[in-house]
Amino acid sequence: MHLWHVFVLPRRLMGTMLLAVAVLIALSVYYTYPLGIYTLRLVKQDILYDIMLDPGHGGIDPGAIGAGEIYEKHYVLDIVLQMAEILRSHGLKVGLTRETDRDVSHLVSEGTRHRRDLLGRFKLMDQAQMGMSVHTNSTKNKEESGAIVFYMNDQYVDEIYAQIVLEELEKVQVLNEPRPIPRSTLLLLKAKPPVILVELGFMSNPTDLAKLGDPAFRGNVAQALCSGILRFIDWRYGEQSESGSPI
Repeated sequence: MHLWHVFVLPRRLMGTMLLAVAVLIALSVYYTYPLGIYTLRLVKQDILYDIMLDPGHGGIDPGAIGAGEIYEKHYVLDIVLQMAEILRSHGLKVGLTRETDRDVSHLVSEGTRHRRDLLGRFKLMDQAQMGMSVHTNSTKNKEESGAIVFYMNDQYVDEIYAQIVLEELEKVQVLNEPRPIPRSTLLLLKAKPPVILVELGFMSNPTDLAKLGDPAFRGNVAQALCSGILRFIDWRYGEQSESGSPI
């Protein structure tokens, strides 16, 4: 065997191995943070709001549908519009991903309408210090009921935010889960600021559906969510003051 075979072959193998590792890393990153997110990250986002509120769905997308063709998109919009008024009365700058019955797919140029809508909401979340996406749920099991709060897995501040909101929400609605649920696959939770996703109840459950159809209940939910947001802001400000650095 020539001496160059001893050195060249291992180098070729090493190059192949490094390439394979690079591909695996790229794939793992892609599935955690899709290409659309990286594209949006290239565009600098100014912080314009204290909080961004997202009423889920809208327009062609009704979200969950309750008995009698009752749509999630209408209930969550009503609640979020009430929240915006409450929070503005406390001096906060509030952004909304939508204020009418429409989606936000027009904000992103590539992908399916559903994908553009998600990325559009993600883009808007990055314009605020914190965010909340408000939804209702549905399942084939009509016995399933109650509220759920999701936060980004392994994010301490997001978990505190979710826990505080859950405590306030429990005062006006039964809980489906006693603690906030960590998730790593929900796109909006990957935004830069702390973002949580709140499921207010199950439209497939007759009791929850009746509650959501009650304007007084929706008003109580709006107030509870705002109380959670204000409590979290107080907590976050206190943590920043003690540590001397932003959280």
